[in-house]
Amino acid sequence: MKYNYSKILFLCLMLLATGCKIKKAVVEAPQQQPTIVQQADTTQIPAFPAEVLYVLAREYESIHDSTKAKFNMPQSEIIRHDSMPLEQYMEQRLIQLYPEKAYKGLLHKTNVIAQKAIPPKRKKQIELPQLEMPASSATQLEDRFHTFVSDSDEVAFMNMTAAEEKLYRELNSLADDSSFITLKQMKHITIKDSAWNLDKRLVSDTLPFFLQERWTVSLLLSGIGTNVFYRIMQSKARAEYVSEYYYPGQTSDGMRGDAFKHLFVNTMLKRYTTEALAWLVMDIYWENIRTNAPCDMVMDLHNNHVGRSTQYKTFRGDFWKDRYNWLGWSDNILQFVEDTTNNATYQQWNKQLPLFFIQQDEEQADKSLYLYWNKSKIKQQP
Repeated sequence: MKYNYSKILFLCLMLLATGCKIKKAVVEAPQQQPTIVQQADTTQIPAFPAEVLYVLAREYESIHDSTKAKFNMPQSEIIRHDSMPLEQYMEQRLIQLYPEKAYKGLLHKTNVIAQKAIPPKRKKQIELPQLEMPASSATQLEDRFHTFVSDSDEVAFMNMTAAEEKLYRELNSLADDSSFITLKQMKHITIKDSAWNLDKRLVSDTLPFFLQERWTVSLLLSGIGTNVFYRIMQSKARAEYVSEYYYPGQTSDGMRGDAFKHLFVNTMLKRYTTEALAWLVMDIYWENIRTNAPCDMVMDLHNNHVGRSTQYKTFRGDFWKDRYNWLGWSDNILQFVEDTTNNATYQQWNKQLPLFFIQQDEEQADKSLYLYWNKSKIKQQP
């Protein structure tokens, strides 16, 4: 047999060339880049959406509640067997949901700072919700703390709107069912209420419905219960959207809408929790452990006191007739704020004025009148 060596050589060269190309293609194939997760900054104490904190804490309650679907899940049995405390559970779940923000030791650090911020003389008053007035005072029975009975009772107690109730039950369902929540689930939850111009998506909206919370997580860790935490969340959210409805674009920077918001939220917090807790949430965790211009801080603290103390009964109205009527409370506060002649003290402050001079002015101000320092109806640019 005769071989055509020239053809054989040509075929070999072709195969060699093809093999090199294939090898080169394999070598040069683009490699899939691994997902890089930003490491949490352990020097920071980040804030988290209030609704996420609430659901995680309620998950923990459901793990220990035999009437809930989550109770019989294998993961729940392990958590109960290990006697895992709430702080550890919430921290682990936050790290799962927010690996770029949460880290080991975060909640302990948060709790320590939050506890240190409370003056020692006031700590005993806020360990647990207590009676606002002595039980023997027949005229003050309305100020007794309203204990949790059921989710339906909470809806009635806070007189939730249809949109508020839908959201409340949706969050509870997520916390109580057999699965454990993900941020993807949370991002699909919305609240819509045309009466108040509300159309919000939870977790992902730039201007959220529920506020971001940092220090109030300490209340959850203290054992105050998710029901009280939700009352705080609901009060803040309601104050935000109602004040924005009445005073669009005027709910900060010393304007009257800012005063309305603080009067309203403190009235609700006292009615739904206690005066001591209203003070802790708004005066300590909202004002004293955050950055705020002196004029804004002093104005807020003054108006907080007016809302939960000196004008509380005026705003709340008759207890037996209006005890659940938060719309009536907001109307009373709106009328109060609008009457600047009789109910307001205007201060000529600005954001550059030192705290010392502002405090001197506030000390001389009537504690039954609200304060504001900005007559403008346009929000100031930073």
